[in-house]
Amino acid sequence: MRVKDIMTVGPLTVSPDATIADAANMMLAHSLSALAVVDRDMVLLGIVSDGDLLHRPELETAPEIGWWRSVLSPAASARAFTKTRGPRVGEVMTEIVTTVAPDTSLTEAVDLMEVLGIEQLPVVHDGILSGMLSRRDVLSALVNRIGTVRDMTLPDDLIASQIRASIDQSKWTHPGNIVIKVEAGVVHLGGTVSSDAERKALHVIAENTTGVVSVGDNLELINPVAGFAYGIV
Repeated sequence: MRVKDIMTVGPLTVSPDATIADAANMMLAHSLSALAVVDRDMVLLGIVSDGDLLHRPELETAPEIGWWRSVLSPAASARAFTKTRGPRVGEVMTEIVTTVAPDTSLTEAVDLMEVLGIEQLPVVHDGILSGMLSRRDVLSALVNRIGTVRDMTLPDDLIASQIRASIDQSKWTHPGNIVIKVEAGVVHLGGTVSSDAERKALHVIAENTTGVVSVGDNLELINPVAGFAYGIV
């Protein structure tokens, strides 16, 4: 799956000349944590987020004016002053922004959001904003995909072979110990496992297989050291 498949097209944007009050009101009204800042040609200039508005003199959360002078150069001190006291978006926005292209894989984009701890990623093509990818977009795609998979029906033998293939690829169980039977989409797991974690993982494999209606458990828990069953069915 690619970013362009699930991104929000035509996202809300803000001008660098807008006031921070305008930007804050837009974020509140639409439950957004950030807005892309663009010019008239939709060229991405930066991002203004709720984090950019946390340290403000209006809230008495901004550092004292002279604080920066002891730790920053004069130029950096001036930039920090503007960042926390500027009345317009262009003065407080974050200019260095991580972006993705429309054809970026969703895996790569999700990894970026997780590593950077951000809620949204601008989607840019040749410098022009194409859309925004948010965690909400990812969750919406997940819900749609789960619903699609659950609505599909497959022959029992195909379901069983798909479950078997997934088990064979696992590194945490002995495939030869697991028995799989499928009747009208209902999976019956039999055989032996060495831990409750293994039992749960086998359930996940079966439940995530397309066409499965429900999963029955006839697995026995075996002590791998003593080699006997606890009689858990």
